[in-house]
Amino acid sequence: MDFISHCRENLTLYEEQGGFMADKWHFTEGARTFPMTFSKYSEKNNPYSYDPLDEPFSTFAKARVRYTQTERQVTSIGNQMIVLRLVHDALMAVHGEVDVLKTDGLVLEKVRELTDLRYPESDLRDRLGQQMELLYDFLRKKAITPALPLWVNPWPRGRAKAERTDKESIEWQSKRCPSLHQMTSIADCFSKAITLEDKYWSSLLTFLMFAPSRGGELPFLTIDCLHTTDNGRLGVRWFGEKGFGDTIKWVPEVMREVVIEAHRRLMEISKPARTAAKFACVNPGVFYRHEDCITPSEFSEEKPLNALEFGYAMNYGHQMLDEIEKIFHRSGDEYAWKKYGQQKWLGEVREHGNPTYQKLAQYTLSQYKSQDWPNIPGSSNPIYNALFLVRDREFHSDFKPRAFSWVLPSVNQINAQLAPRRGLKYPIKSLFQRFGIVDEDGSDIALTSHQLRVWLSTNAERGGMDSWQLAKWSGRARIQDNRHYDLRTPDEREAQVRSVMVLTEKPTALEAIKLNLPVSYQDLGLHRVGIADVTEYGMCTHDYAMAPCTKGGECMTCKEHVCIKGMPKTLDRIKRLEEQVSTQLAKAKLDAESHIFGADRWVTFLGWKLSHIRTQRQRMESDNVPEGAVLWIPPEHDPSPIKRALEQRNLKTTPNADGVVDVSVVAGLLGANDA
Repeated sequence: MDFISHCRENLTLYEEQGGFMADKWHFTEGARTFPMTFSKYSEKNNPYSYDPLDEPFSTFAKARVRYTQTERQVTSIGNQMIVLRLVHDALMAVHGEVDVLKTDGLVLEKVRELTDLRYPESDLRDRLGQQMELLYDFLRKKAITPALPLWVNPWPRGRAKAERTDKESIEWQSKRCPSLHQMTSIADCFSKAITLEDKYWSSLLTFLMFAPSRGGELPFLTIDCLHTTDNGRLGVRWFGEKGFGDTIKWVPEVMREVVIEAHRRLMEISKPARTAAKFACVNPGVFYRHEDCITPSEFSEEKPLNALEFGYAMNYGHQMLDEIEKIFHRSGDEYAWKKYGQQKWLGEVREHGNPTYQKLAQYTLSQYKSQDWPNIPGSSNPIYNALFLVRDREFHSDFKPRAFSWVLPSVNQINAQLAPRRGLKYPIKSLFQRFGIVDEDGSDIALTSHQLRVWLSTNAERGGMDSWQLAKWSGRARIQDNRHYDLRTPDEREAQVRSVMVLTEKPTALEAIKLNLPVSYQDLGLHRVGIADVTEYGMCTHDYAMAPCTKGGECMTCKEHVCIKGMPKTLDRIKRLEEQVSTQLAKAKLDAESHIFGADRWVTFLGWKLSHIRTQRQRMESDNVPEGAVLWIPPEHDPSPIKRALEQRNLKTTPNADGVVDVSVVAGLLGANDA
């Protein structure tokens, strides 16, 4: 009852639709409406005739839906509604009453049986199982049913369509991954864009092309999303959906200037909408007086508007306004209002007479604010900082933009720019159609925003990117999900397998790295059993089973670390590290000249560190060093604490002829127990 009371009294989502008194809610996203009907299971789904859930479960179900949708309004709400119906029916079957407090292990088993009976499709059952886990965990966490047994989704996730070999899947795979021509056509559009419409959409698509991303993640980007490191590396502050969260997506160097230019264009295009949104946020109840308003500046917010003033305020077209002005001067205000027609929203704003600016402000805010107002939906950032914000009808060919409005693009609108819209009476032209760019066979290019993500992921697989890095780059919470986006052809996969299978002798360390095979200590010249760990600059041979690393990430000055010439990307990283340390050394030298305490020690340390980094870099660039060479630093440059202590006393630090060092000497230095 505490939970239900909180959801009924403190949360307001769907209250305008009747709240807890109604058995049907809905919400709209883009052009689609998503219903939530609190009804019993029926084989025939009739939205107009249904049997409501029984009490008290019905009230709990409404509280649960309002609670989760307030946290984040999702379009997959239908699956949650199915699970609630299953639990309702299982409670009735097991206990004869639908009290959620009686949910126990028998009810969970009954829910599983009903799911197998009603929904035999494996893919749907997996998604329902995920919702069940969330619901059961919620019941335990909120102490509604604290003794509820732990439950694991018993339905395995269906095999990725990208991995299937049936005819339908193979045909889907062949069409799913865009061609190089299709992808470069987007770049052509960005290069040739002149109009605001083309600049906006091609810039938006640019943010989907530098890293694998989802179209639904774009609204989270803000005007300050660009992030530059001290060494000039460019990234974009990103929010990954499906549980990934906040991250920075790094921009490949070849796309650096393109992303910066796309950001500049979007800043310019979104400015009017951001201005209108900020005004509405800072001035509640006040209408945004844009340049088309014809009332004087001192015109009161509470003073009624005539038909002509209203038309200019609401950005009607010039042809309509010319006709209204003629009627207004010839026949009066009331006849002029009739020219607008019998629109429902117009009747609402004129319900108590001619509307005022204050009434228009209330109406426009209700039309353009989201449930998270004044923030970006699902974010804590204010809406007026959204990078992709535009005005309603911003790029309409027949109407002016509504100067007082602000909207974010939907995935459907993005897809409409990538493919022709069939079946519409007046379809808009896609981005490619406006530029006259067609596919290689002469047909219209037709893509979806998700296919850009597929192409980038597939080519990353072709380039040998490791699974963890690919998942992080793509914003995937599960590494296993990479397989859904790997659309390499069977021949490509076979070639990769054959590259390993045809080896007639053990690969070298470099060959093993390029084939994504483990590198043993023996491959690096060490006579012990084990597998080396990959680092940012090479391979680590430290035995972590004996002791943790004592170097704190100082790999380039460690005798247990090895660089391998030709190892992908390591040379670039070493160069970047060399540049960073050089900058630190220069600063330390300036501080030392100013006699800042301790700076001379940092000059010594950083100079010693830089010399090792620079030496390894020069060795890896040298033509005299063969590809695949294993490059260590001399062990004398990284002595152990025992060796340093022995050398300080001018004692022997190497084994004698029998291969032993005098233990009594070491014990005398460190103590018998330590020795």
